[in-house]
Amino acid sequence: MKNTNIIKTALVLTLAASTCGFAANESDIESLERQLINVETELFTPELRIDDLQKERSQYDGISGWFKGSKKKALDAEIEKQEAEVTRLSGDMNKLSTQIQSMVFEVAKTFEAKGNYDKAIEYYLKVTNRNDTVRARIAACYKAKKDYQQAIKWLLEMTRSDANLLEVVDCYHLDNCPKQAISWLFAILEPFQNNAAEKTALKLIEDYKYSDLLSDYPDFYVRLSDIYIQKAFANYKNSATAANADYKKSVELRCKESNEAASTVSMKVVNAYQSKYSEALEILNRQKEAAERNYQDKLRNAENEIDEAERRLRRAIGESERHYMDMVRNADMALKRAEENLRRVESNPQSTQQQKDSARRSVEHARREIDRVRHEKPRIIHDYLRPYENRVKEAKDDRDKLVRDRNTIIEKYIAPYKKAASDAKNLASIIKNLHNANF
Repeated sequence: MKNTNIIKTALVLTLAASTCGFAANESDIESLERQLINVETELFTPELRIDDLQKERSQYDGISGWFKGSKKKALDAEIEKQEAEVTRLSGDMNKLSTQIQSMVFEVAKTFEAKGNYDKAIEYYLKVTNRNDTVRARIAACYKAKKDYQQAIKWLLEMTRSDANLLEVVDCYHLDNCPKQAISWLFAILEPFQNNAAEKTALKLIEDYKYSDLLSDYPDFYVRLSDIYIQKAFANYKNSATAANADYKKSVELRCKESNEAASTVSMKVVNAYQSKYSEALEILNRQKEAAERNYQDKLRNAENEIDEAERRLRRAIGESERHYMDMVRNADMALKRAEENLRRVESNPQSTQQQKDSARRSVEHARREIDRVRHEKPRIIHDYLRPYENRVKEAKDDRDKLVRDRNTIIEKYIAPYKKAASDAKNLASIIKNLHNANF
């Protein structure tokens, strides 16, 4: 009853903490921690009792316990009772620990809401199951304290996502570390997949200008231009207007790298994507040849498997006769031993009729066995050869399947290269259309 009351108290306090803002405080947690220690202490009693009972019970194992059935049953019952108590107390401890952890988190949140970030961090760090939710709160507290490096440390311990990386970027920006902020913005944007976080990052990367930008990132405008091209690809199917704007922006950014006209720069982009398509076609053609070589290697291996299986079968054919003769000799020796045993039994005046009958049956069985072996030579040899014949058949079936599946095997090999060539062709076509529409 005492432990039940402890658990009820913990539950009430935790619910109050989560619904009333600060109904549970540090003293409540300390009170529950003391109660948890009491339960842990109480657990020692049944655990020690079980050790004593098991030692006593072990004395009645084997011969010493033959006439102690009632004593053993009583000890077993007491052990079971104490184990049930241990299970109950352990369950109470687990529930109490969970309630305390929940309360600790709620108290930390309250400290954070009141702006007491050091206390909030102290209590967040007491949460043993430190998942991303807890890490995010710790990072937020450090960020609020303007300890940006610690905030970044906790953010990078979280599951990697573009949204989390935006927080990292913001911390570097607030900490006056623009180079690192730009680096993480590129990490979000490359490759560009057109999600909300990337759209935010794209806006920020142009806002975060600083004097040493181009010395830190000499290819800054080209990389940013490539991102706008990917954005244009993403928008092309759904919004020609947006895609054209993105493409024009990408060309403008590239123009900052040279004094050439926008149409000239755009044509270079068209040529670059046409070259990528040509390169993808060259790779595809090389891989078609590689696919044929790969298939021929498979076919040669399959033929080699057939040859090896047939060699083993030929050896087995030569061994099958010896195998059969061994069976004949073994059957003949078994008959001779049975006949010798029968003579010995029949000549022994002390032999019983049962022993004589058994010896005669053994002789009859041995005669039937040698007759069977002598009359079933073809079947015995066939049984011996069957696994070798089966292996030859399996090897030929594998070879025949390879021949039937030739086109499928080759197509599967070159499929990723065909897709790459198809994708490159599609992108080259889109770029050409964008160039024609804008320049």
